[in-house]
Amino acid sequence: MRRKPSPHPRRPDPGALAGAVVVFGLAFAAMVPGVLRQSSSLFAAVVALGAAGVAGVLVRRRSRASSATRRGLERALRERATRDPVTGLANRARCTAALGGPRPGLTVALLDLDGFKEVNDALGHDAGDALLVEVAARLRAALPGADLLARLGDDEFAAVWRTPPGASVDGVLQRLRPAYAVAGRQVHLTGSVGLVTATGQRTSAELLRDAGLALDAAKLGGKDRIVRFDAGLRDAADRHRELAAGLRRALREGELTLHYQPVVRLADGRITAVEALLRWHPPGGEPIPPAAFIPVAEATGLIVPIGRWVLRRACAEAREWHERDGIAVTVNVAAHQLREPDFADDVRAALDAAGLPPAALVLELTESALVREAEATARLAPLRADGVRIAIDDFGTGYSSLAYLVHLPVDVLKIDRAFLASAVDTPLMRAILQLAAGLSLQTVAEGVETEAQAATLRALGCDGAQGYLFSRPVPAGEVPRLRGLELGAARAG
Repeated sequence: MRRKPSPHPRRPDPGALAGAVVVFGLAFAAMVPGVLRQSSSLFAAVVALGAAGVAGVLVRRRSRASSATRRGLERALRERATRDPVTGLANRARCTAALGGPRPGLTVALLDLDGFKEVNDALGHDAGDALLVEVAARLRAALPGADLLARLGDDEFAAVWRTPPGASVDGVLQRLRPAYAVAGRQVHLTGSVGLVTATGQRTSAELLRDAGLALDAAKLGGKDRIVRFDAGLRDAADRHRELAAGLRRALREGELTLHYQPVVRLADGRITAVEALLRWHPPGGEPIPPAAFIPVAEATGLIVPIGRWVLRRACAEAREWHERDGIAVTVNVAAHQLREPDFADDVRAALDAAGLPPAALVLELTESALVREAEATARLAPLRADGVRIAIDDFGTGYSSLAYLVHLPVDVLKIDRAFLASAVDTPLMRAILQLAAGLSLQTVAEGVETEAQAATLRALGCDGAQGYLFSRPVPAGEVPRLRGLELGAARAG
């Protein structure tokens, strides 16, 4: 039976309600931190996802920008690595790479500016760079058909053609000759060119070497010219290396000797001096002439130690001749020696070691060396003050200016044999002898071979003479046989 509802409903128990509220409150309180933590995590996740998205966009944009910057930087670096910064031409690295494995028909021209160093020294490096820029512009105009134009360094340029250029290269020197306007001044330059065309399989190093040999030949041949390579130039270079190696051995092992040629006083035929002349006779071989090995010694710098040896040996061997007959010794000095800061000390040491007085030594220098080495020539002043005399050798073959004689620190003028080739009594010979007398310079004519030449020189007032008429150069042991003799033409007077 269903129970009937009570007419008086039961009211909630206030105590029970309060307890329920408390329990609910405690439960909610316990639940809130968890909800908050979940909400915080969710919010953090949303923020993180948003930040990641923004960062991704920024990274992608930055990556694209960095990639473009990097590519531009790489292009700039490649350009800088293969371009000369002054002229904008290709540089040595790019030129060498362009040669690669040279095939037949590939042609290389090396060009070197004649006189650029003097301009650079006089006007400064900024002016020198401006000059190089103008030279590069003229090369572009002169050689439009070249596959590559490069500046290899300093004042050296190169042009490369994949096929022989024909006659187009011949006009490049003419383009370089007109004056350049640099630093408010007019500057003149010329160029020397070495040209080589590849035949067979050649390396880039071999091709550049052969072009360099042709360039050297152009320089030695007088500059402002083009020389095309031939095998003879390589043979000459090989010979040069052999001579250089031989000279080092000769100096080390005592293969060098001195011969002496007398200088005769024309008035009475007496020997006043002997000139020391270097000789080289390798063991088991033929004598090598000085004209062959002296240029090699100068080019390699060996002339300095060789010259020091000659000076010491000549002073030592001349002591006896000077003590007995008052004979002086004449020693040739190269421009390379004169540039040595301790040159004067070397001379004094040689004199002291030999016990030879300074007045018994004559140092011979070429006219060109005395004029060009103005600063180095100042080192001769203290030696002259000691009593050492200075002679100009081969006068007339260098600057050939009588005006230089007024300023040069010299005591003896040795007139080149070229003045005796046709006639002795010429207006030029008379002018030289008269000026020398006015400057109190002793005169010596070189290359005297006949009695008639000696007689004419004596009549013109020349002080001394040297040549085959009197004696050929002889070893030191034979000099005593010549001492005190009246030689050659003087006996006819």
